[in-house]
Amino acid sequence: MQTSYQIRPLAGILAACACILISLGRAIEVAVQLAHGAEDALLSYPLTVIFPAVLIAILLKFSPAESREGLLMRIGTIIQLLLILALPRFALHLALGLPVVFLVVELFETRLPAELRNKLAGLVVA
Repeated sequence: MQTSYQIRPLAGILAACACILISLGRAIEVAVQLAHGAEDALLSYPLTVIFPAVLIAILLKFSPAESREGLLMRIGTIIQLLLILALPRFALHLALGLPVVFLVVELFETRLPAELRNKLAGLVVA
């Protein structure tokens, strides 16, 4: 019997709501900058907001993972993309630091005591 792991519904809803709120906030920033005559924010909006938001939606819609580690990597990537959306000044550094997410998940799965690891993973993994 194969065990599959999926994101808890509440965690998925919170991630989607955070993505929508951050995207709306960034859209308001673009509108304010356009009112002052700066078009740069509008030109960069598709790459800095829409693309990460679409990636978050895709990651949330993936089918259940076969391993808990794989699902935790997916969740870590969603969190990293939310940070990229929320902190545009650090977006390049966060994007280049994406492999660190996978390292942290690997250390989490191999080095943390099982009791603590299961409690923490249980917050987002169903």
